[in-house]
Amino acid sequence: MIRTFIALPLPDDIKHSMQDAIAYLQKRTDAKWIRPEGMHITLKFLGNIEERLVKPIADGLDEIFGRFPLLHFALDTLGAFPSQKKARVIWAGLSGDTDRLKEVALRVDRLCSRFGIPLETRPFSAHITLGRLKLPSVVELDMEMAKAGFAVTEGHFYRSELLREGARYTVLHVSRLGP
Repeated sequence: MIRTFIALPLPDDIKHSMQDAIAYLQKRTDAKWIRPEGMHITLKFLGNIEERLVKPIADGLDEIFGRFPLLHFALDTLGAFPSQKKARVIWAGLSGDTDRLKEVALRVDRLCSRFGIPLETRPFSAHITLGRLKLPSVVELDMEMAKAGFAVTEGHFYRSELLREGARYTVLHVSRLGP
């Protein structure tokens, strides 16, 4: 069994913008912050799957991603799940092609359900996770985000290995957006 998820990779300049936000937030909030190489836009966390499922899921992802044009986003606001008063996750929100992204996530979710992976119960929220808090805490997210724009040209199927120094992600498959 391998632990897996499907996500959109981020350009390096966006990761650097996120590092600036983290540097600011580190002075205000104690959290486990995401390293730049771990930043992405998650579409679906599959959890542990049998390795034999990688190929058929990857083939399905190629079909899904190939039907959508490039996706364009801009960094938007900072937020927290479930709320700023009981934060467990701090994130950067996105604007732009978020409706189209929701449709991609919905199709990915349906694809995965054909392989026995449960459908999502929470509504999809386009975001980039910046940090996780051990205990629910009040967070102040009064920083203005740089409204940096970027395009996404592909989706990645990742393997995730939990290590003492943090998660290590390995790309199992790349699916290109657009015809």
